[in-house]
Amino acid sequence: MAIITFWNDIKGETGKTAAIAAVSTYLAINNNYKILLFNTKYNDSTMEDCFWEYKSGGLYDLSNKTELESGIRGLYKAIASNKTSPEIITNYTKTIFKGRLEILTDRNVLLEKYLEQRLLFKEIAKIANQYYDLVFVDLDRGLDDDITRGILEKSDLIMVTLPQRIRQIQEFIKTRERNQVLKEDNVEFLLGRYDNKSKYNQRNLMRYLHTNKVYVMPYNTLFFEACNEGKVDDFFIKFRKTNKQDKNSIFVKSIKTMSDDMIMSLRQGQRKRY
Repeated sequence: MAIITFWNDIKGETGKTAAIAAVSTYLAINNNYKILLFNTKYNDSTMEDCFWEYKSGGLYDLSNKTELESGIRGLYKAIASNKTSPEIITNYTKTIFKGRLEILTDRNVLLEKYLEQRLLFKEIAKIANQYYDLVFVDLDRGLDDDITRGILEKSDLIMVTLPQRIRQIQEFIKTRERNQVLKEDNVEFLLGRYDNKSKYNQRNLMRYLHTNKVYVMPYNTLFFEACNEGKVDDFFIKFRKTNKQDKNSIFVKSIKTMSDDMIMSLRQGQRKRY
């Protein structure tokens, strides 16, 4: 049981949510893990877009999926009323793979209500960690907020997503120097829309960041189209077995490498703890 948080402190696209969707889907298909995706962002549907087809009128096509219960709002009320237990969380989630992969999120929430719910985000992650094998948290940017910092401090593994742009990398290094939570051994890095032709490639970034834990998620047109069409699960099922030279197979292999290494890091961390 572990909390894995994907985080960045950068304005702009880093492929963070797409990376969470990719890793969690790969692990759910290829391993017997019970996984929760926890979206903490305000009225953000990016995670839902990865698994459900968007229809006009602001609705998602859930005809072949499990209907959304009450989401974070319902769970918030249950926790606030002292009427919850670890296993009850699944009553408030959307199911992607039954018994394997679920999403806890919310949409169309008033800002005032969202700010109330945020106060329990750390508690939600803690409770979920008692029921699920892996809890993936898609966390808001920033470090000044006690709630955001609290989730990072509670995380067993922090994956910082970075772009291949020197200015943003330099800004992150300054942020890291000021914050102990980003200096711990459980912090790893991901280039989420990776171009291996860039000057700031994986090898150079390892040297720049003084680490050997920089993973890559190569830009793949079909995968990012799948993220927009609600078909990430279909993508990984389709390309489980393809020619090793196929660009889609290369993409899946990069996700496999990152996923396997993350599990290994978690196991090593647990051994150190106990």
